[in-house]
Amino acid sequence: MAAKGGKGSILLEILIVLMALLLIAVIIIPNQIWEEEETITSTCQQNLNALYEAERFYYQRNSTYTDSLGKLLTYVQTDSGLNKRQTLVSLTNSLTQVLDNILNIPSFQNISKISQAAFEITGDLVGNERYFRKYPEIDKTREEIVREMTRLDSSIVFPNFSQTKLFVDSLRFLKESVTDFSLQVATYRAISAADSLSLYYDKLEKNELVRNWNAQYSKINEFVSEIRKTDISKVSTVPDRLKKFIDQINKSVDNLNMANTSKDAEALGVEKQTLTELHKKFLSEFFILTKSYSLTKLNETDSILISLTQEDFNCPDAKTIYVFDTTQRRLTIECPNLLTEFQQKFQQDIGPIRTLPLYQQVDEIARILQNAKNMLDQNRAELRRYTDILLKIKELLVEIDQMNNVFLYRYANEVKNFIQLVDQENQLSILKPAIEDILNPLDTLATRIENRNIADLENRMNYYNQKLAEIDSVVKGMNLPRRTRAQLTSNQEPLQSVFDELSKIKAGFNPQQAEALRTASNALEENLLEALEGESEPIFVIFRKEHRNHGYIASGEKSWEQEE
Repeated sequence: MAAKGGKGSILLEILIVLMALLLIAVIIIPNQIWEEEETITSTCQQNLNALYEAERFYYQRNSTYTDSLGKLLTYVQTDSGLNKRQTLVSLTNSLTQVLDNILNIPSFQNISKISQAAFEITGDLVGNERYFRKYPEIDKTREEIVREMTRLDSSIVFPNFSQTKLFVDSLRFLKESVTDFSLQVATYRAISAADSLSLYYDKLEKNELVRNWNAQYSKINEFVSEIRKTDISKVSTVPDRLKKFIDQINKSVDNLNMANTSKDAEALGVEKQTLTELHKKFLSEFFILTKSYSLTKLNETDSILISLTQEDFNCPDAKTIYVFDTTQRRLTIECPNLLTEFQQKFQQDIGPIRTLPLYQQVDEIARILQNAKNMLDQNRAELRRYTDILLKIKELLVEIDQMNNVFLYRYANEVKNFIQLVDQENQLSILKPAIEDILNPLDTLATRIENRNIADLENRMNYYNQKLAEIDSVVKGMNLPRRTRAQLTSNQEPLQSVFDELSKIKAGFNPQQAEALRTASNALEENLLEALEGESEPIFVIFRKEHRNHGYIASGEKSWEQEE
């Protein structure tokens, strides 16, 4: 009995462990799958954007696109202008890094904080002057504090601090506005400011600064308390901001006082040497390039192009090359994933409507109309001296070319052309708008067939027949030379066979054709939605991983942005 109990206990423990593992899997695996799906989509769309920008870059310089991926990559990677801009960014960043290093030396970092906080205090007191005018004593104190803050820039009590602050501010401003200067000029300014820092920093009057600031801190602190007793604090955040900034200065003054002057001076010396070496490098190896304005970063397009690699030409999901369409100066870059599968489904959808007699019948109508036009052209050549009749013929020729205004004729041709398109193209960028556009013609044709309604086509043919009869009648009544009349033929006669064709169209309509058109319309719409959603693959039996087409960029429009 004990043995049996022991086995049951072991089985229960194994079952608990398995259930725990399953629970962990249910929590972890879906997250991993979702993260992988998001990564693939993001990577694919980034690749599409990179390739599109690369093609545009190529086009701007060659006035044509290229479908040679190797040629495109080589062109981008060897472009001298792009490489120069990248080098300029690197050189500029080498300068700004030195400026950062100097400004991060503890003493100069604290002086910079003092300077910026003092600037904010002055700005708040001057900018909010209107609130203080109601309280003369407070306003008087405000003016005194503004004067004391400005004395930090030119104090006779601590002149070396004021000069050090000036050149720290100069370096900070240079770093922030480096792109306003050529790289050579910016480096020269940095060297000049660093040299001046060395001159004044060693003689910094720390004690005088501390004593002066302690007095100012007490005064401004008391000033803040007085403001809070008035309604200024109800309409402005000045007291809170002043307190924040004086506390910042207080902390920075203390840190500056405790800073290791010799160590910071030594660190400044190292950075000065680096600046000198950079300047020499700019004047020798990169003399022409560094005469250009500094550049801290590449623009978005350049950043995309500079990182383009062979790997970017392949979809991370399909593991195949992206689809490039550069026909007729129209640029489309498309994800290849599932395109063949989509096309096959769409081809199945149109199977029942491939052989509708209506397509051949509208083709025959087009042939008959062309014959009628040919006859009009032939007779027009013989009547070229007779302006009135020539005008009538010309007007009718224009009207015959407007058959797309006849919906039955136009929709039949659109469906026929759509079938050919689905057989020839598998790009979603082409098929998606084509399917969206064909749904209405399919439904309209189905309704027309059910009702045997070809009235617009019949009316147009009767109209042409009437116009041709009128032209023949006018010609018959004209006083023409015998030789000219002998060369003329009836304009009306070539059109007559069209009425037999109209009868065949109406007689051939049946409910099965209408049903086939509607079925195709519904199937196309449904499969298009499925195509946009993608397909799923089973993972570990109970989980599924989604595979989808990740979109396309056509004429600058990104499909995934249009879907949002």
